[in-house]
Amino acid sequence: MNKQFSSRLLWAIRRSGLKPTQFAHKAGVPQGTISKCLKGHVPTAKLLLRISQTTGKSIDWFLTGKEETESEERYVAEKPAGYGRHGVGRKTEDEEVWIAKLLKVLRGRDPRKKQTVKNVLDVLSR
Repeated sequence: MNKQFSSRLLWAIRRSGLKPTQFAHKAGVPQGTISKCLKGHVPTAKLLLRISQTTGKSIDWFLTGKEETESEERYVAEKPAGYGRHGVGRKTEDEEVWIAKLLKVLRGRDPRKKQTVKNVLDVLSR
């Protein structure tokens, strides 16, 4: 339960001048979800984004209460650092070529080729 989230959501709904049911409809969020959120439930990222867009408040504000200022830099997620064995999780140039070829077949129009690739990958991943 997150009472801070629910109090910020209630504040934002009241500020919009709408009742919770009307707000839910405007945001495209199920009314039951808004009801749960007002009791402390934090919605999924997809619904939180809709709430954020409807209110004009940032997702950070809903989750932490912090306002983003113009001077602050936005956090950009970095690739996770590789620990342990070197090369684990990294793609080589050769792998990149094969991935590109597989994607070309899977995005192509020939259903037989697509199914063959899927079958091979299914067998190899067992």
